Order: sequence, then structure tokens, then C-alpha cells
Amino acid sequence: MLLPIFSTRKIFVIKLPIILIMLLLFSCAPSEPDEYIPPDIDKVEHSPNAKRLLNFLADNYGQKIISGQQDTSWTTNTGQSNSIDMIARVYKDTGKYPAIKGFDLIQLPYSGNPYQAGKEQIDEAIEWWDGKNNNVQLLSDTSIHGIVTFCWHWRMPKTVGSNEFDFRPETTNFRIPWKDGKLDTESDAFKIIKSDLDKVAELFQLLKDKDIPVLWRPLHEASGGWFWWGASGAKPCIALWEYMYDYLGNTKGLTNLIWVWNGQKRSWSPFADTVDIVGYDVYAAEHDYGSQKQKFNETGKMVQKENLIIAMSENGVIPDPVKCKNDNAMWSWFCVWNDGGSTGFWSGEDYNSNSHKTYVYNHDLVITLDELPDLTAYRLD
Repeated sequence: MLLPIFSTRKIFVIKLPIILIMLLLFSCAPSEPDEYIPPDIDKVEHSPNAKRLLNFLADNYGQKIISGQQDTSWTTNTGQSNSIDMIARVYKDTGKYPAIKGFDLIQLPYSGNPYQAGKEQIDEAIEWWDGKNNNVQLLSDTSIHGIVTFCWHWRMPKTVGSNEFDFRPETTNFRIPWKDGKLDTESDAFKIIKSDLDKVAELFQLLKDKDIPVLWRPLHEASGGWFWWGASGAKPCIALWEYMYDYLGNTKGLTNLIWVWNGQKRSWSPFADTVDIVGYDVYAAEHDYGSQKQKFNETGKMVQKENLIIAMSENGVIPDPVKCKNDNAMWSWFCVWNDGGSTGFWSGEDYNSNSHKTYVYNHDLVITLDELPDLTAYRLD
């Protein structure tokens, strides 16, 4: 404690040599570097259609906002009594289709047949890229391709070896294996991670074979701590992101992936070369149609890389595009989260009024599916 040292002159004189010795020892001790040392990772060269999509996003950035809707992942669009077709719901309410459809690999290591569960989402993604939904061609112009985005509510065993899975840290004790300041790649936990990534690679290869670009958003909302990857801490989470980027991009050759970092806090940002786009998940109060300018500006500073495209990668309430324009907060896209049933973030008027949804989807500042160019013929340079 420092207080007794300064309480009397006598104590200060006695303690002073000790303090000098301690200062000398600390000055000689090794310290962690002030700057982050980037890992030895080769930058992934994007596939042709991934480049085209990135160019399209860049050309429209700051000018218009691309509409998006997260679909359900626990059920297919048809054939089940609890089916929820979010794309149909958007069209019913607005007369327009979103340009982006969101998918989730949440079922991947969870169902009785993990591959088949993930495969259903892949099949729907291929269908969406082909301009279809529910086996129906949505537009007369068949050259239009819907934009695909994937997140991953990554379920892990509640305990290593368990047959019960979850992604919440209060219901699974799984954490990113960490030893001696790096990923513990020899651990049983890492073997589970590697096995899951191999399943992801097998599924995404089906999209790569067709050169379908994917806005890929893993390890989302990490700094919030409400998923096991965030509960593992910043450094392990950063290391896992960087490993995933290198393994899926370079080792597995998935050059169709466009990496959307969504950690929500600057201190959680990985090596900048592993990030293509930065996103923030914004859940504003009901009917708050503001631009979310503060979040937009904060998000732009989260990764040490200039001129990154900023997206509202998840949202409940849709921001007013005019307010976004006036505030210089033109998110690249928004993606409304799915409904849990007959009501939710889209359906009903709890978050977005029906008039607001129609207004946004029919606004000149918002790009819908019918306004997309042929993303297989867009510029490559």
C-alpha cells in the first residue's frame, strides 16, 4: 500500500530504498509490446464473384442502403406446420423483395444429422442466389442474383463429450482452448472446433463450386459476452477469428467468403487484413427510426483499417434512409432479424409500423432485389 509510505517522514525514509529497488527490477523486466503483432497469415484472394460483390458494395456505399432480411433457420420455408417464410412476409407487406437474405448455421453440430441440417440452409442460399425463394422465380429478370449472408450461432457441447448443445455461456461450459498465450490446438476442445470448421468448409464448398459469394459473419457480438466465444475473452476470440480466416480461406480455399467482423468493440478487433467489412448489430427502441449515427461512427473506428464498408449487420427497427443520408450515416445494408412466429421484429407493428416498412422498401435510397445488377457480370477491377 502507498498510503503508509507518505504518512510520516520516518516511514518514507525507510521505504525509499525498497521502492528504488522495485523500480529497477520492473525497468529490467520484459513487458508486452505496446503494439499488436499481426499473425503470419496470407491475405485471401477473393473469387471473381466475391470481388464483383465487393465492388458493388463499394460503388453504392454512402449513396444507397441495401435491404436485407434474416430468414428462419430452424425450419425450411415449406412442408412443415411451423414454417415461416420471411421473404414472403416482406413482399406481402411492401410489394418488394429484400436484396439480401440472411442464413444461419445454427443447426450444424446440433441435429441428429448435422450435415443435412446445414445443407438445408445451403440449398436455400443457392436458390436465393438464383433469384428464387420457395422454388419460385421471384422476378422476370432471371439475371438478378440475391445476395447471401451467413451468421453462425455456434452450438457447443454443454460439457466436452455431452450430446446436448448450446451457444450460451450459462448453459455450456465450452470455451476457446487457450494455453501459454495462444490457441491450445492439442486440446480436446480444439478438436471439436476443428471438426465443426471442417463441416462448415464442406458446406461452403457447395457455394464455392458455383462461385456464390457469401457475406460471412462468424463470432458475432463477441464483446457482449452472451455467446461462449465472447465469454472466452478478447484475445482467445481474436485468435480464433484469425485461425478461422486462415483455415477456411487459405487452407480450404474458400475464396468466395467476404469476412464481416461484428465484434462490437474495438479492443476485440483482429488483424485488419482478415476483415473485409465491419458490421454492428443495432436493436434500437421500438419505432426509433433514427440513423444511429453514433453507432455508425463508432463502428467505423473499430478496426485499424481505412475505408472499411460499415453495415448494420442485424437490426430490429429499420433506420429512416433520409435520416441516414442527412447524418452521413449510410449503412451499407440493414438486415432485419427474423420473426419468432406470427409477430416479431418484422411482422406486426411492435418495432416497425406497416407504413414505415412500406416507406423504406419503396424509397429511392434503398436497394431491393429488383434493383440489383447482374452480380456475375459486374466490374472486376
